[in-house]
Amino acid sequence: MSQVKKEEIHSAILASAFKLFKANGYSSTTVPMIARGAGISPPNVYSYFSSKLQILYAIHDPWMRERFAALDQELRGRRSPARRLRRIFEVLWRELPAHEEGFANNVIQAISTATPSDEYRTGLIGWMEQEIERMLLDALPAERHALVRGTDLPHMVVMAMDGYIMYRHTVPERTCGDATIDAFCRMLSGADPASR
Repeated sequence: MSQVKKEEIHSAILASAFKLFKANGYSSTTVPMIARGAGISPPNVYSYFSSKLQILYAIHDPWMRERFAALDQELRGRRSPARRLRRIFEVLWRELPAHEEGFANNVIQAISTATPSDEYRTGLIGWMEQEIERMLLDALPAERHALVRGTDLPHMVVMAMDGYIMYRHTVPERTCGDATIDAFCRMLSGADPASR
């Protein structure tokens, strides 16, 4: 019975934080606000999470992995390698930054205010880079794999995604345009996007 209660409180904290992060952003959300939304006291939050950043990681990591899993599933259903390549950038640079009211920007806010004692984690970034490399290699002809394999290109894709996440937060009406995606696809594939 006690274990069930602990799981309910843990879930309530995460649900409250997710709602508040989406509505207010990481910087404007406080642990007392999260506690109030979960129906517990602020000290109780610290029984489950050591910091607000740890709460965000507990939400953001599975959230991002779900976005990547959905993209991967969608890519598997596309026959055209050129269309798969384009779709990677449409999702990562246009759709993901806007998804769920720009939720991804919370991590950008958190990292920009983090200190060395906040235990910033890089595991998710490394995983995303591996997934991006795999998706790109699957969408590119073998003779173009050297552009991706063993390079920092997947990291650059993540950094561009972070830039579009910040851009979406500060200038919401502006997104990554088709011309940018076409240019990047052309550079990687060596093919004219009109031929897709």
